[in-house]
Amino acid sequence: MLPDHAQSPRIRVVRYDRERIESRDQVSVAELAALPHTEGVTWIEIEGFGSHELLAVLEKRFEYPRLALEDVVGNCARPKLEQFGEALFVTARAAKSGEHPEFEQVSLFMRGHELVTIVDEPLDVLAPLRTRLADASSLSRRSGVDFLLYRALDCIVDTYVPCLEHLGARLDQVETDAIARPSSKPLRTLYELMRDLRLLTRVALPMRDLAGALAHETKAHFRATTLPFVSDLRDHTQGVVELANHYRELGTDVRELVHGALNLRLNQVMRMMTAVTSIFIPLTFVTGVYGMNFDNMPELRWKYGYFVVLALVATIALFMLRWLRKQGWTRIGEE
Repeated sequence: MLPDHAQSPRIRVVRYDRERIESRDQVSVAELAALPHTEGVTWIEIEGFGSHELLAVLEKRFEYPRLALEDVVGNCARPKLEQFGEALFVTARAAKSGEHPEFEQVSLFMRGHELVTIVDEPLDVLAPLRTRLADASSLSRRSGVDFLLYRALDCIVDTYVPCLEHLGARLDQVETDAIARPSSKPLRTLYELMRDLRLLTRVALPMRDLAGALAHETKAHFRATTLPFVSDLRDHTQGVVELANHYRELGTDVRELVHGALNLRLNQVMRMMTAVTSIFIPLTFVTGVYGMNFDNMPELRWKYGYFVVLALVATIALFMLRWLRKQGWTRIGEE
């Protein structure tokens, strides 16, 4: 059953070999069903799958397995690789640009000389691949469909890098603010960044495993000249995973920095309050003694007794204040 939000399909067909390239846009489902097989490479881009006729063509004309179609329609499968006889079915997730990372599923089906890519909505993920194919001297143009599959997956992995760079820049800004002005304000932003990094890692890890499976479990589907590029794809995804883990560790360090700065400020305030209390304790003792109102207290009737007690209280207060300042108990901030 098709989801309600599924868009009407837009189909683009690109056929090429070393000498020529032919691109057709706005191909109808009927024309796709009648598309003949050729010796050259055929790349079929489908944006939107809101058509039962399209799904029927994919199942009959391109021998799409029913389980693979369910993953396409579900549009929420984790990155994975499946083999159906001589065909490869790959689901990957591309990152969309934005303040927070969002991911869109890209389904790829390779059989013979044909590669079918399906997305739920128009994306610019594979635009660099179209540019490469337009260049007759490019390696993509001079290679087979297996290299086209590799290039498509490499374009998907490339979408993670700007997302990581954006998260890293925001994390560096939070760290700078936490050092310059320690407060609890950066914590909300920091927790959002940590959540986004966890989300990106949950996508990058299966992509790394997928790239590893391509390099080791599906060698029969790739030419010997393409296998080194597939291995490089795994290294590419491994670099993304390592960078994401680095940012997560940095986020943990920044969180500890913020908590440590807040605890230090709290300790300094409590120390200041303790210093003020320490000054007033002996003053309270002196005033308490002379507030008992006993009859046999000669100082109570002395002409200068009041001024002497005030001088004593002031002397004790100044002595305590000077001693506490010397010990560093009256400062808040840098020490």
